[in-house]
Amino acid sequence: MINVTFPDGASRAFAPGMSGLDIAKSISPSLAKRSVAMVRDGALADLSDPVDADAKIEFIGRDDARALELIRHDAAHVLAEAVQSLWPDTQVTIGPVIENGFYYDFYRATPFTPEDFAAIEKRMREIIARDRPFVKSVMSRDEAKSHFERKGEAFKVELVDAIPGNQSIKFYSQGEWSDLCRGPHMTSTGKVGDAFKLMKVAGAYWRGDSSKPMLSRIYGTAFAKREELDAYLKQIEEAEKRDHRKLAREMDLFHFQEEGPGTIFWHPKGWTLFQTLIAYMRRRLAADYQEVSAPQVLDKHL
Repeated sequence: MINVTFPDGASRAFAPGMSGLDIAKSISPSLAKRSVAMVRDGALADLSDPVDADAKIEFIGRDDARALELIRHDAAHVLAEAVQSLWPDTQVTIGPVIENGFYYDFYRATPFTPEDFAAIEKRMREIIARDRPFVKSVMSRDEAKSHFERKGEAFKVELVDAIPGNQSIKFYSQGEWSDLCRGPHMTSTGKVGDAFKLMKVAGAYWRGDSSKPMLSRIYGTAFAKREELDAYLKQIEEAEKRDHRKLAREMDLFHFQEEGPGTIFWHPKGWTLFQTLIAYMRRRLAADYQEVSAPQVLDKHL
């Protein structure tokens, strides 16, 4: 038997190999129903994972702050499935969770545009409504490479090659669609909910290398509750109103050009304002600081 300790300090014995879900069911059916993952010895883990040694376990629900990362991770997988179901010739690459959301990089002949978002979000809602369980499986390196080679997923083959030899090669399926992923995930696609939104699209080189193919990156965000998403979108809207680039255009202060990334092209009113601020700073700081000047064009390694 193994001993499982819970957040309240209580400890119970279980047969080794029982899943987190089965342990939750043995405590309370309602606990199992509302749990989407578990925290085992301080780390998020799949609720379906077997517990085969003594451990400290906490079951978390979808509204737990720690589940937000999982909501966004699962949303990235749903996004990838939606895209490939709409455009089957699209190759998938990586889709991590980032601050305030997630993204997924795709490779296709025609880059995505914001006009594609409505169709993608609609398909995502259909996938979420199906509520298919996330099922983890493990493949050998050769099996994983053959799987992706048959599907024409060249980027995934490269990712498999990059996985260290001492690590398992894990897949997560949601119905008929699956992806290479180290996890963890919530119990099913339905747990993503409807508080998500695709935000923008951008170009990104594969692995950040300009000599490699350009990918189409779709950014999105997701929250546990709709009101949290609405509050975030409102915050973004307010920040955009105060964006210095927007204000500069409206007030005719300065502009940027592709020929000089990061370089400000001052307009008369903006230059006057800038010089006024510089003169003020010089008056205030002259007694305490010495003024220096540094080059604006430096070696890219700096």
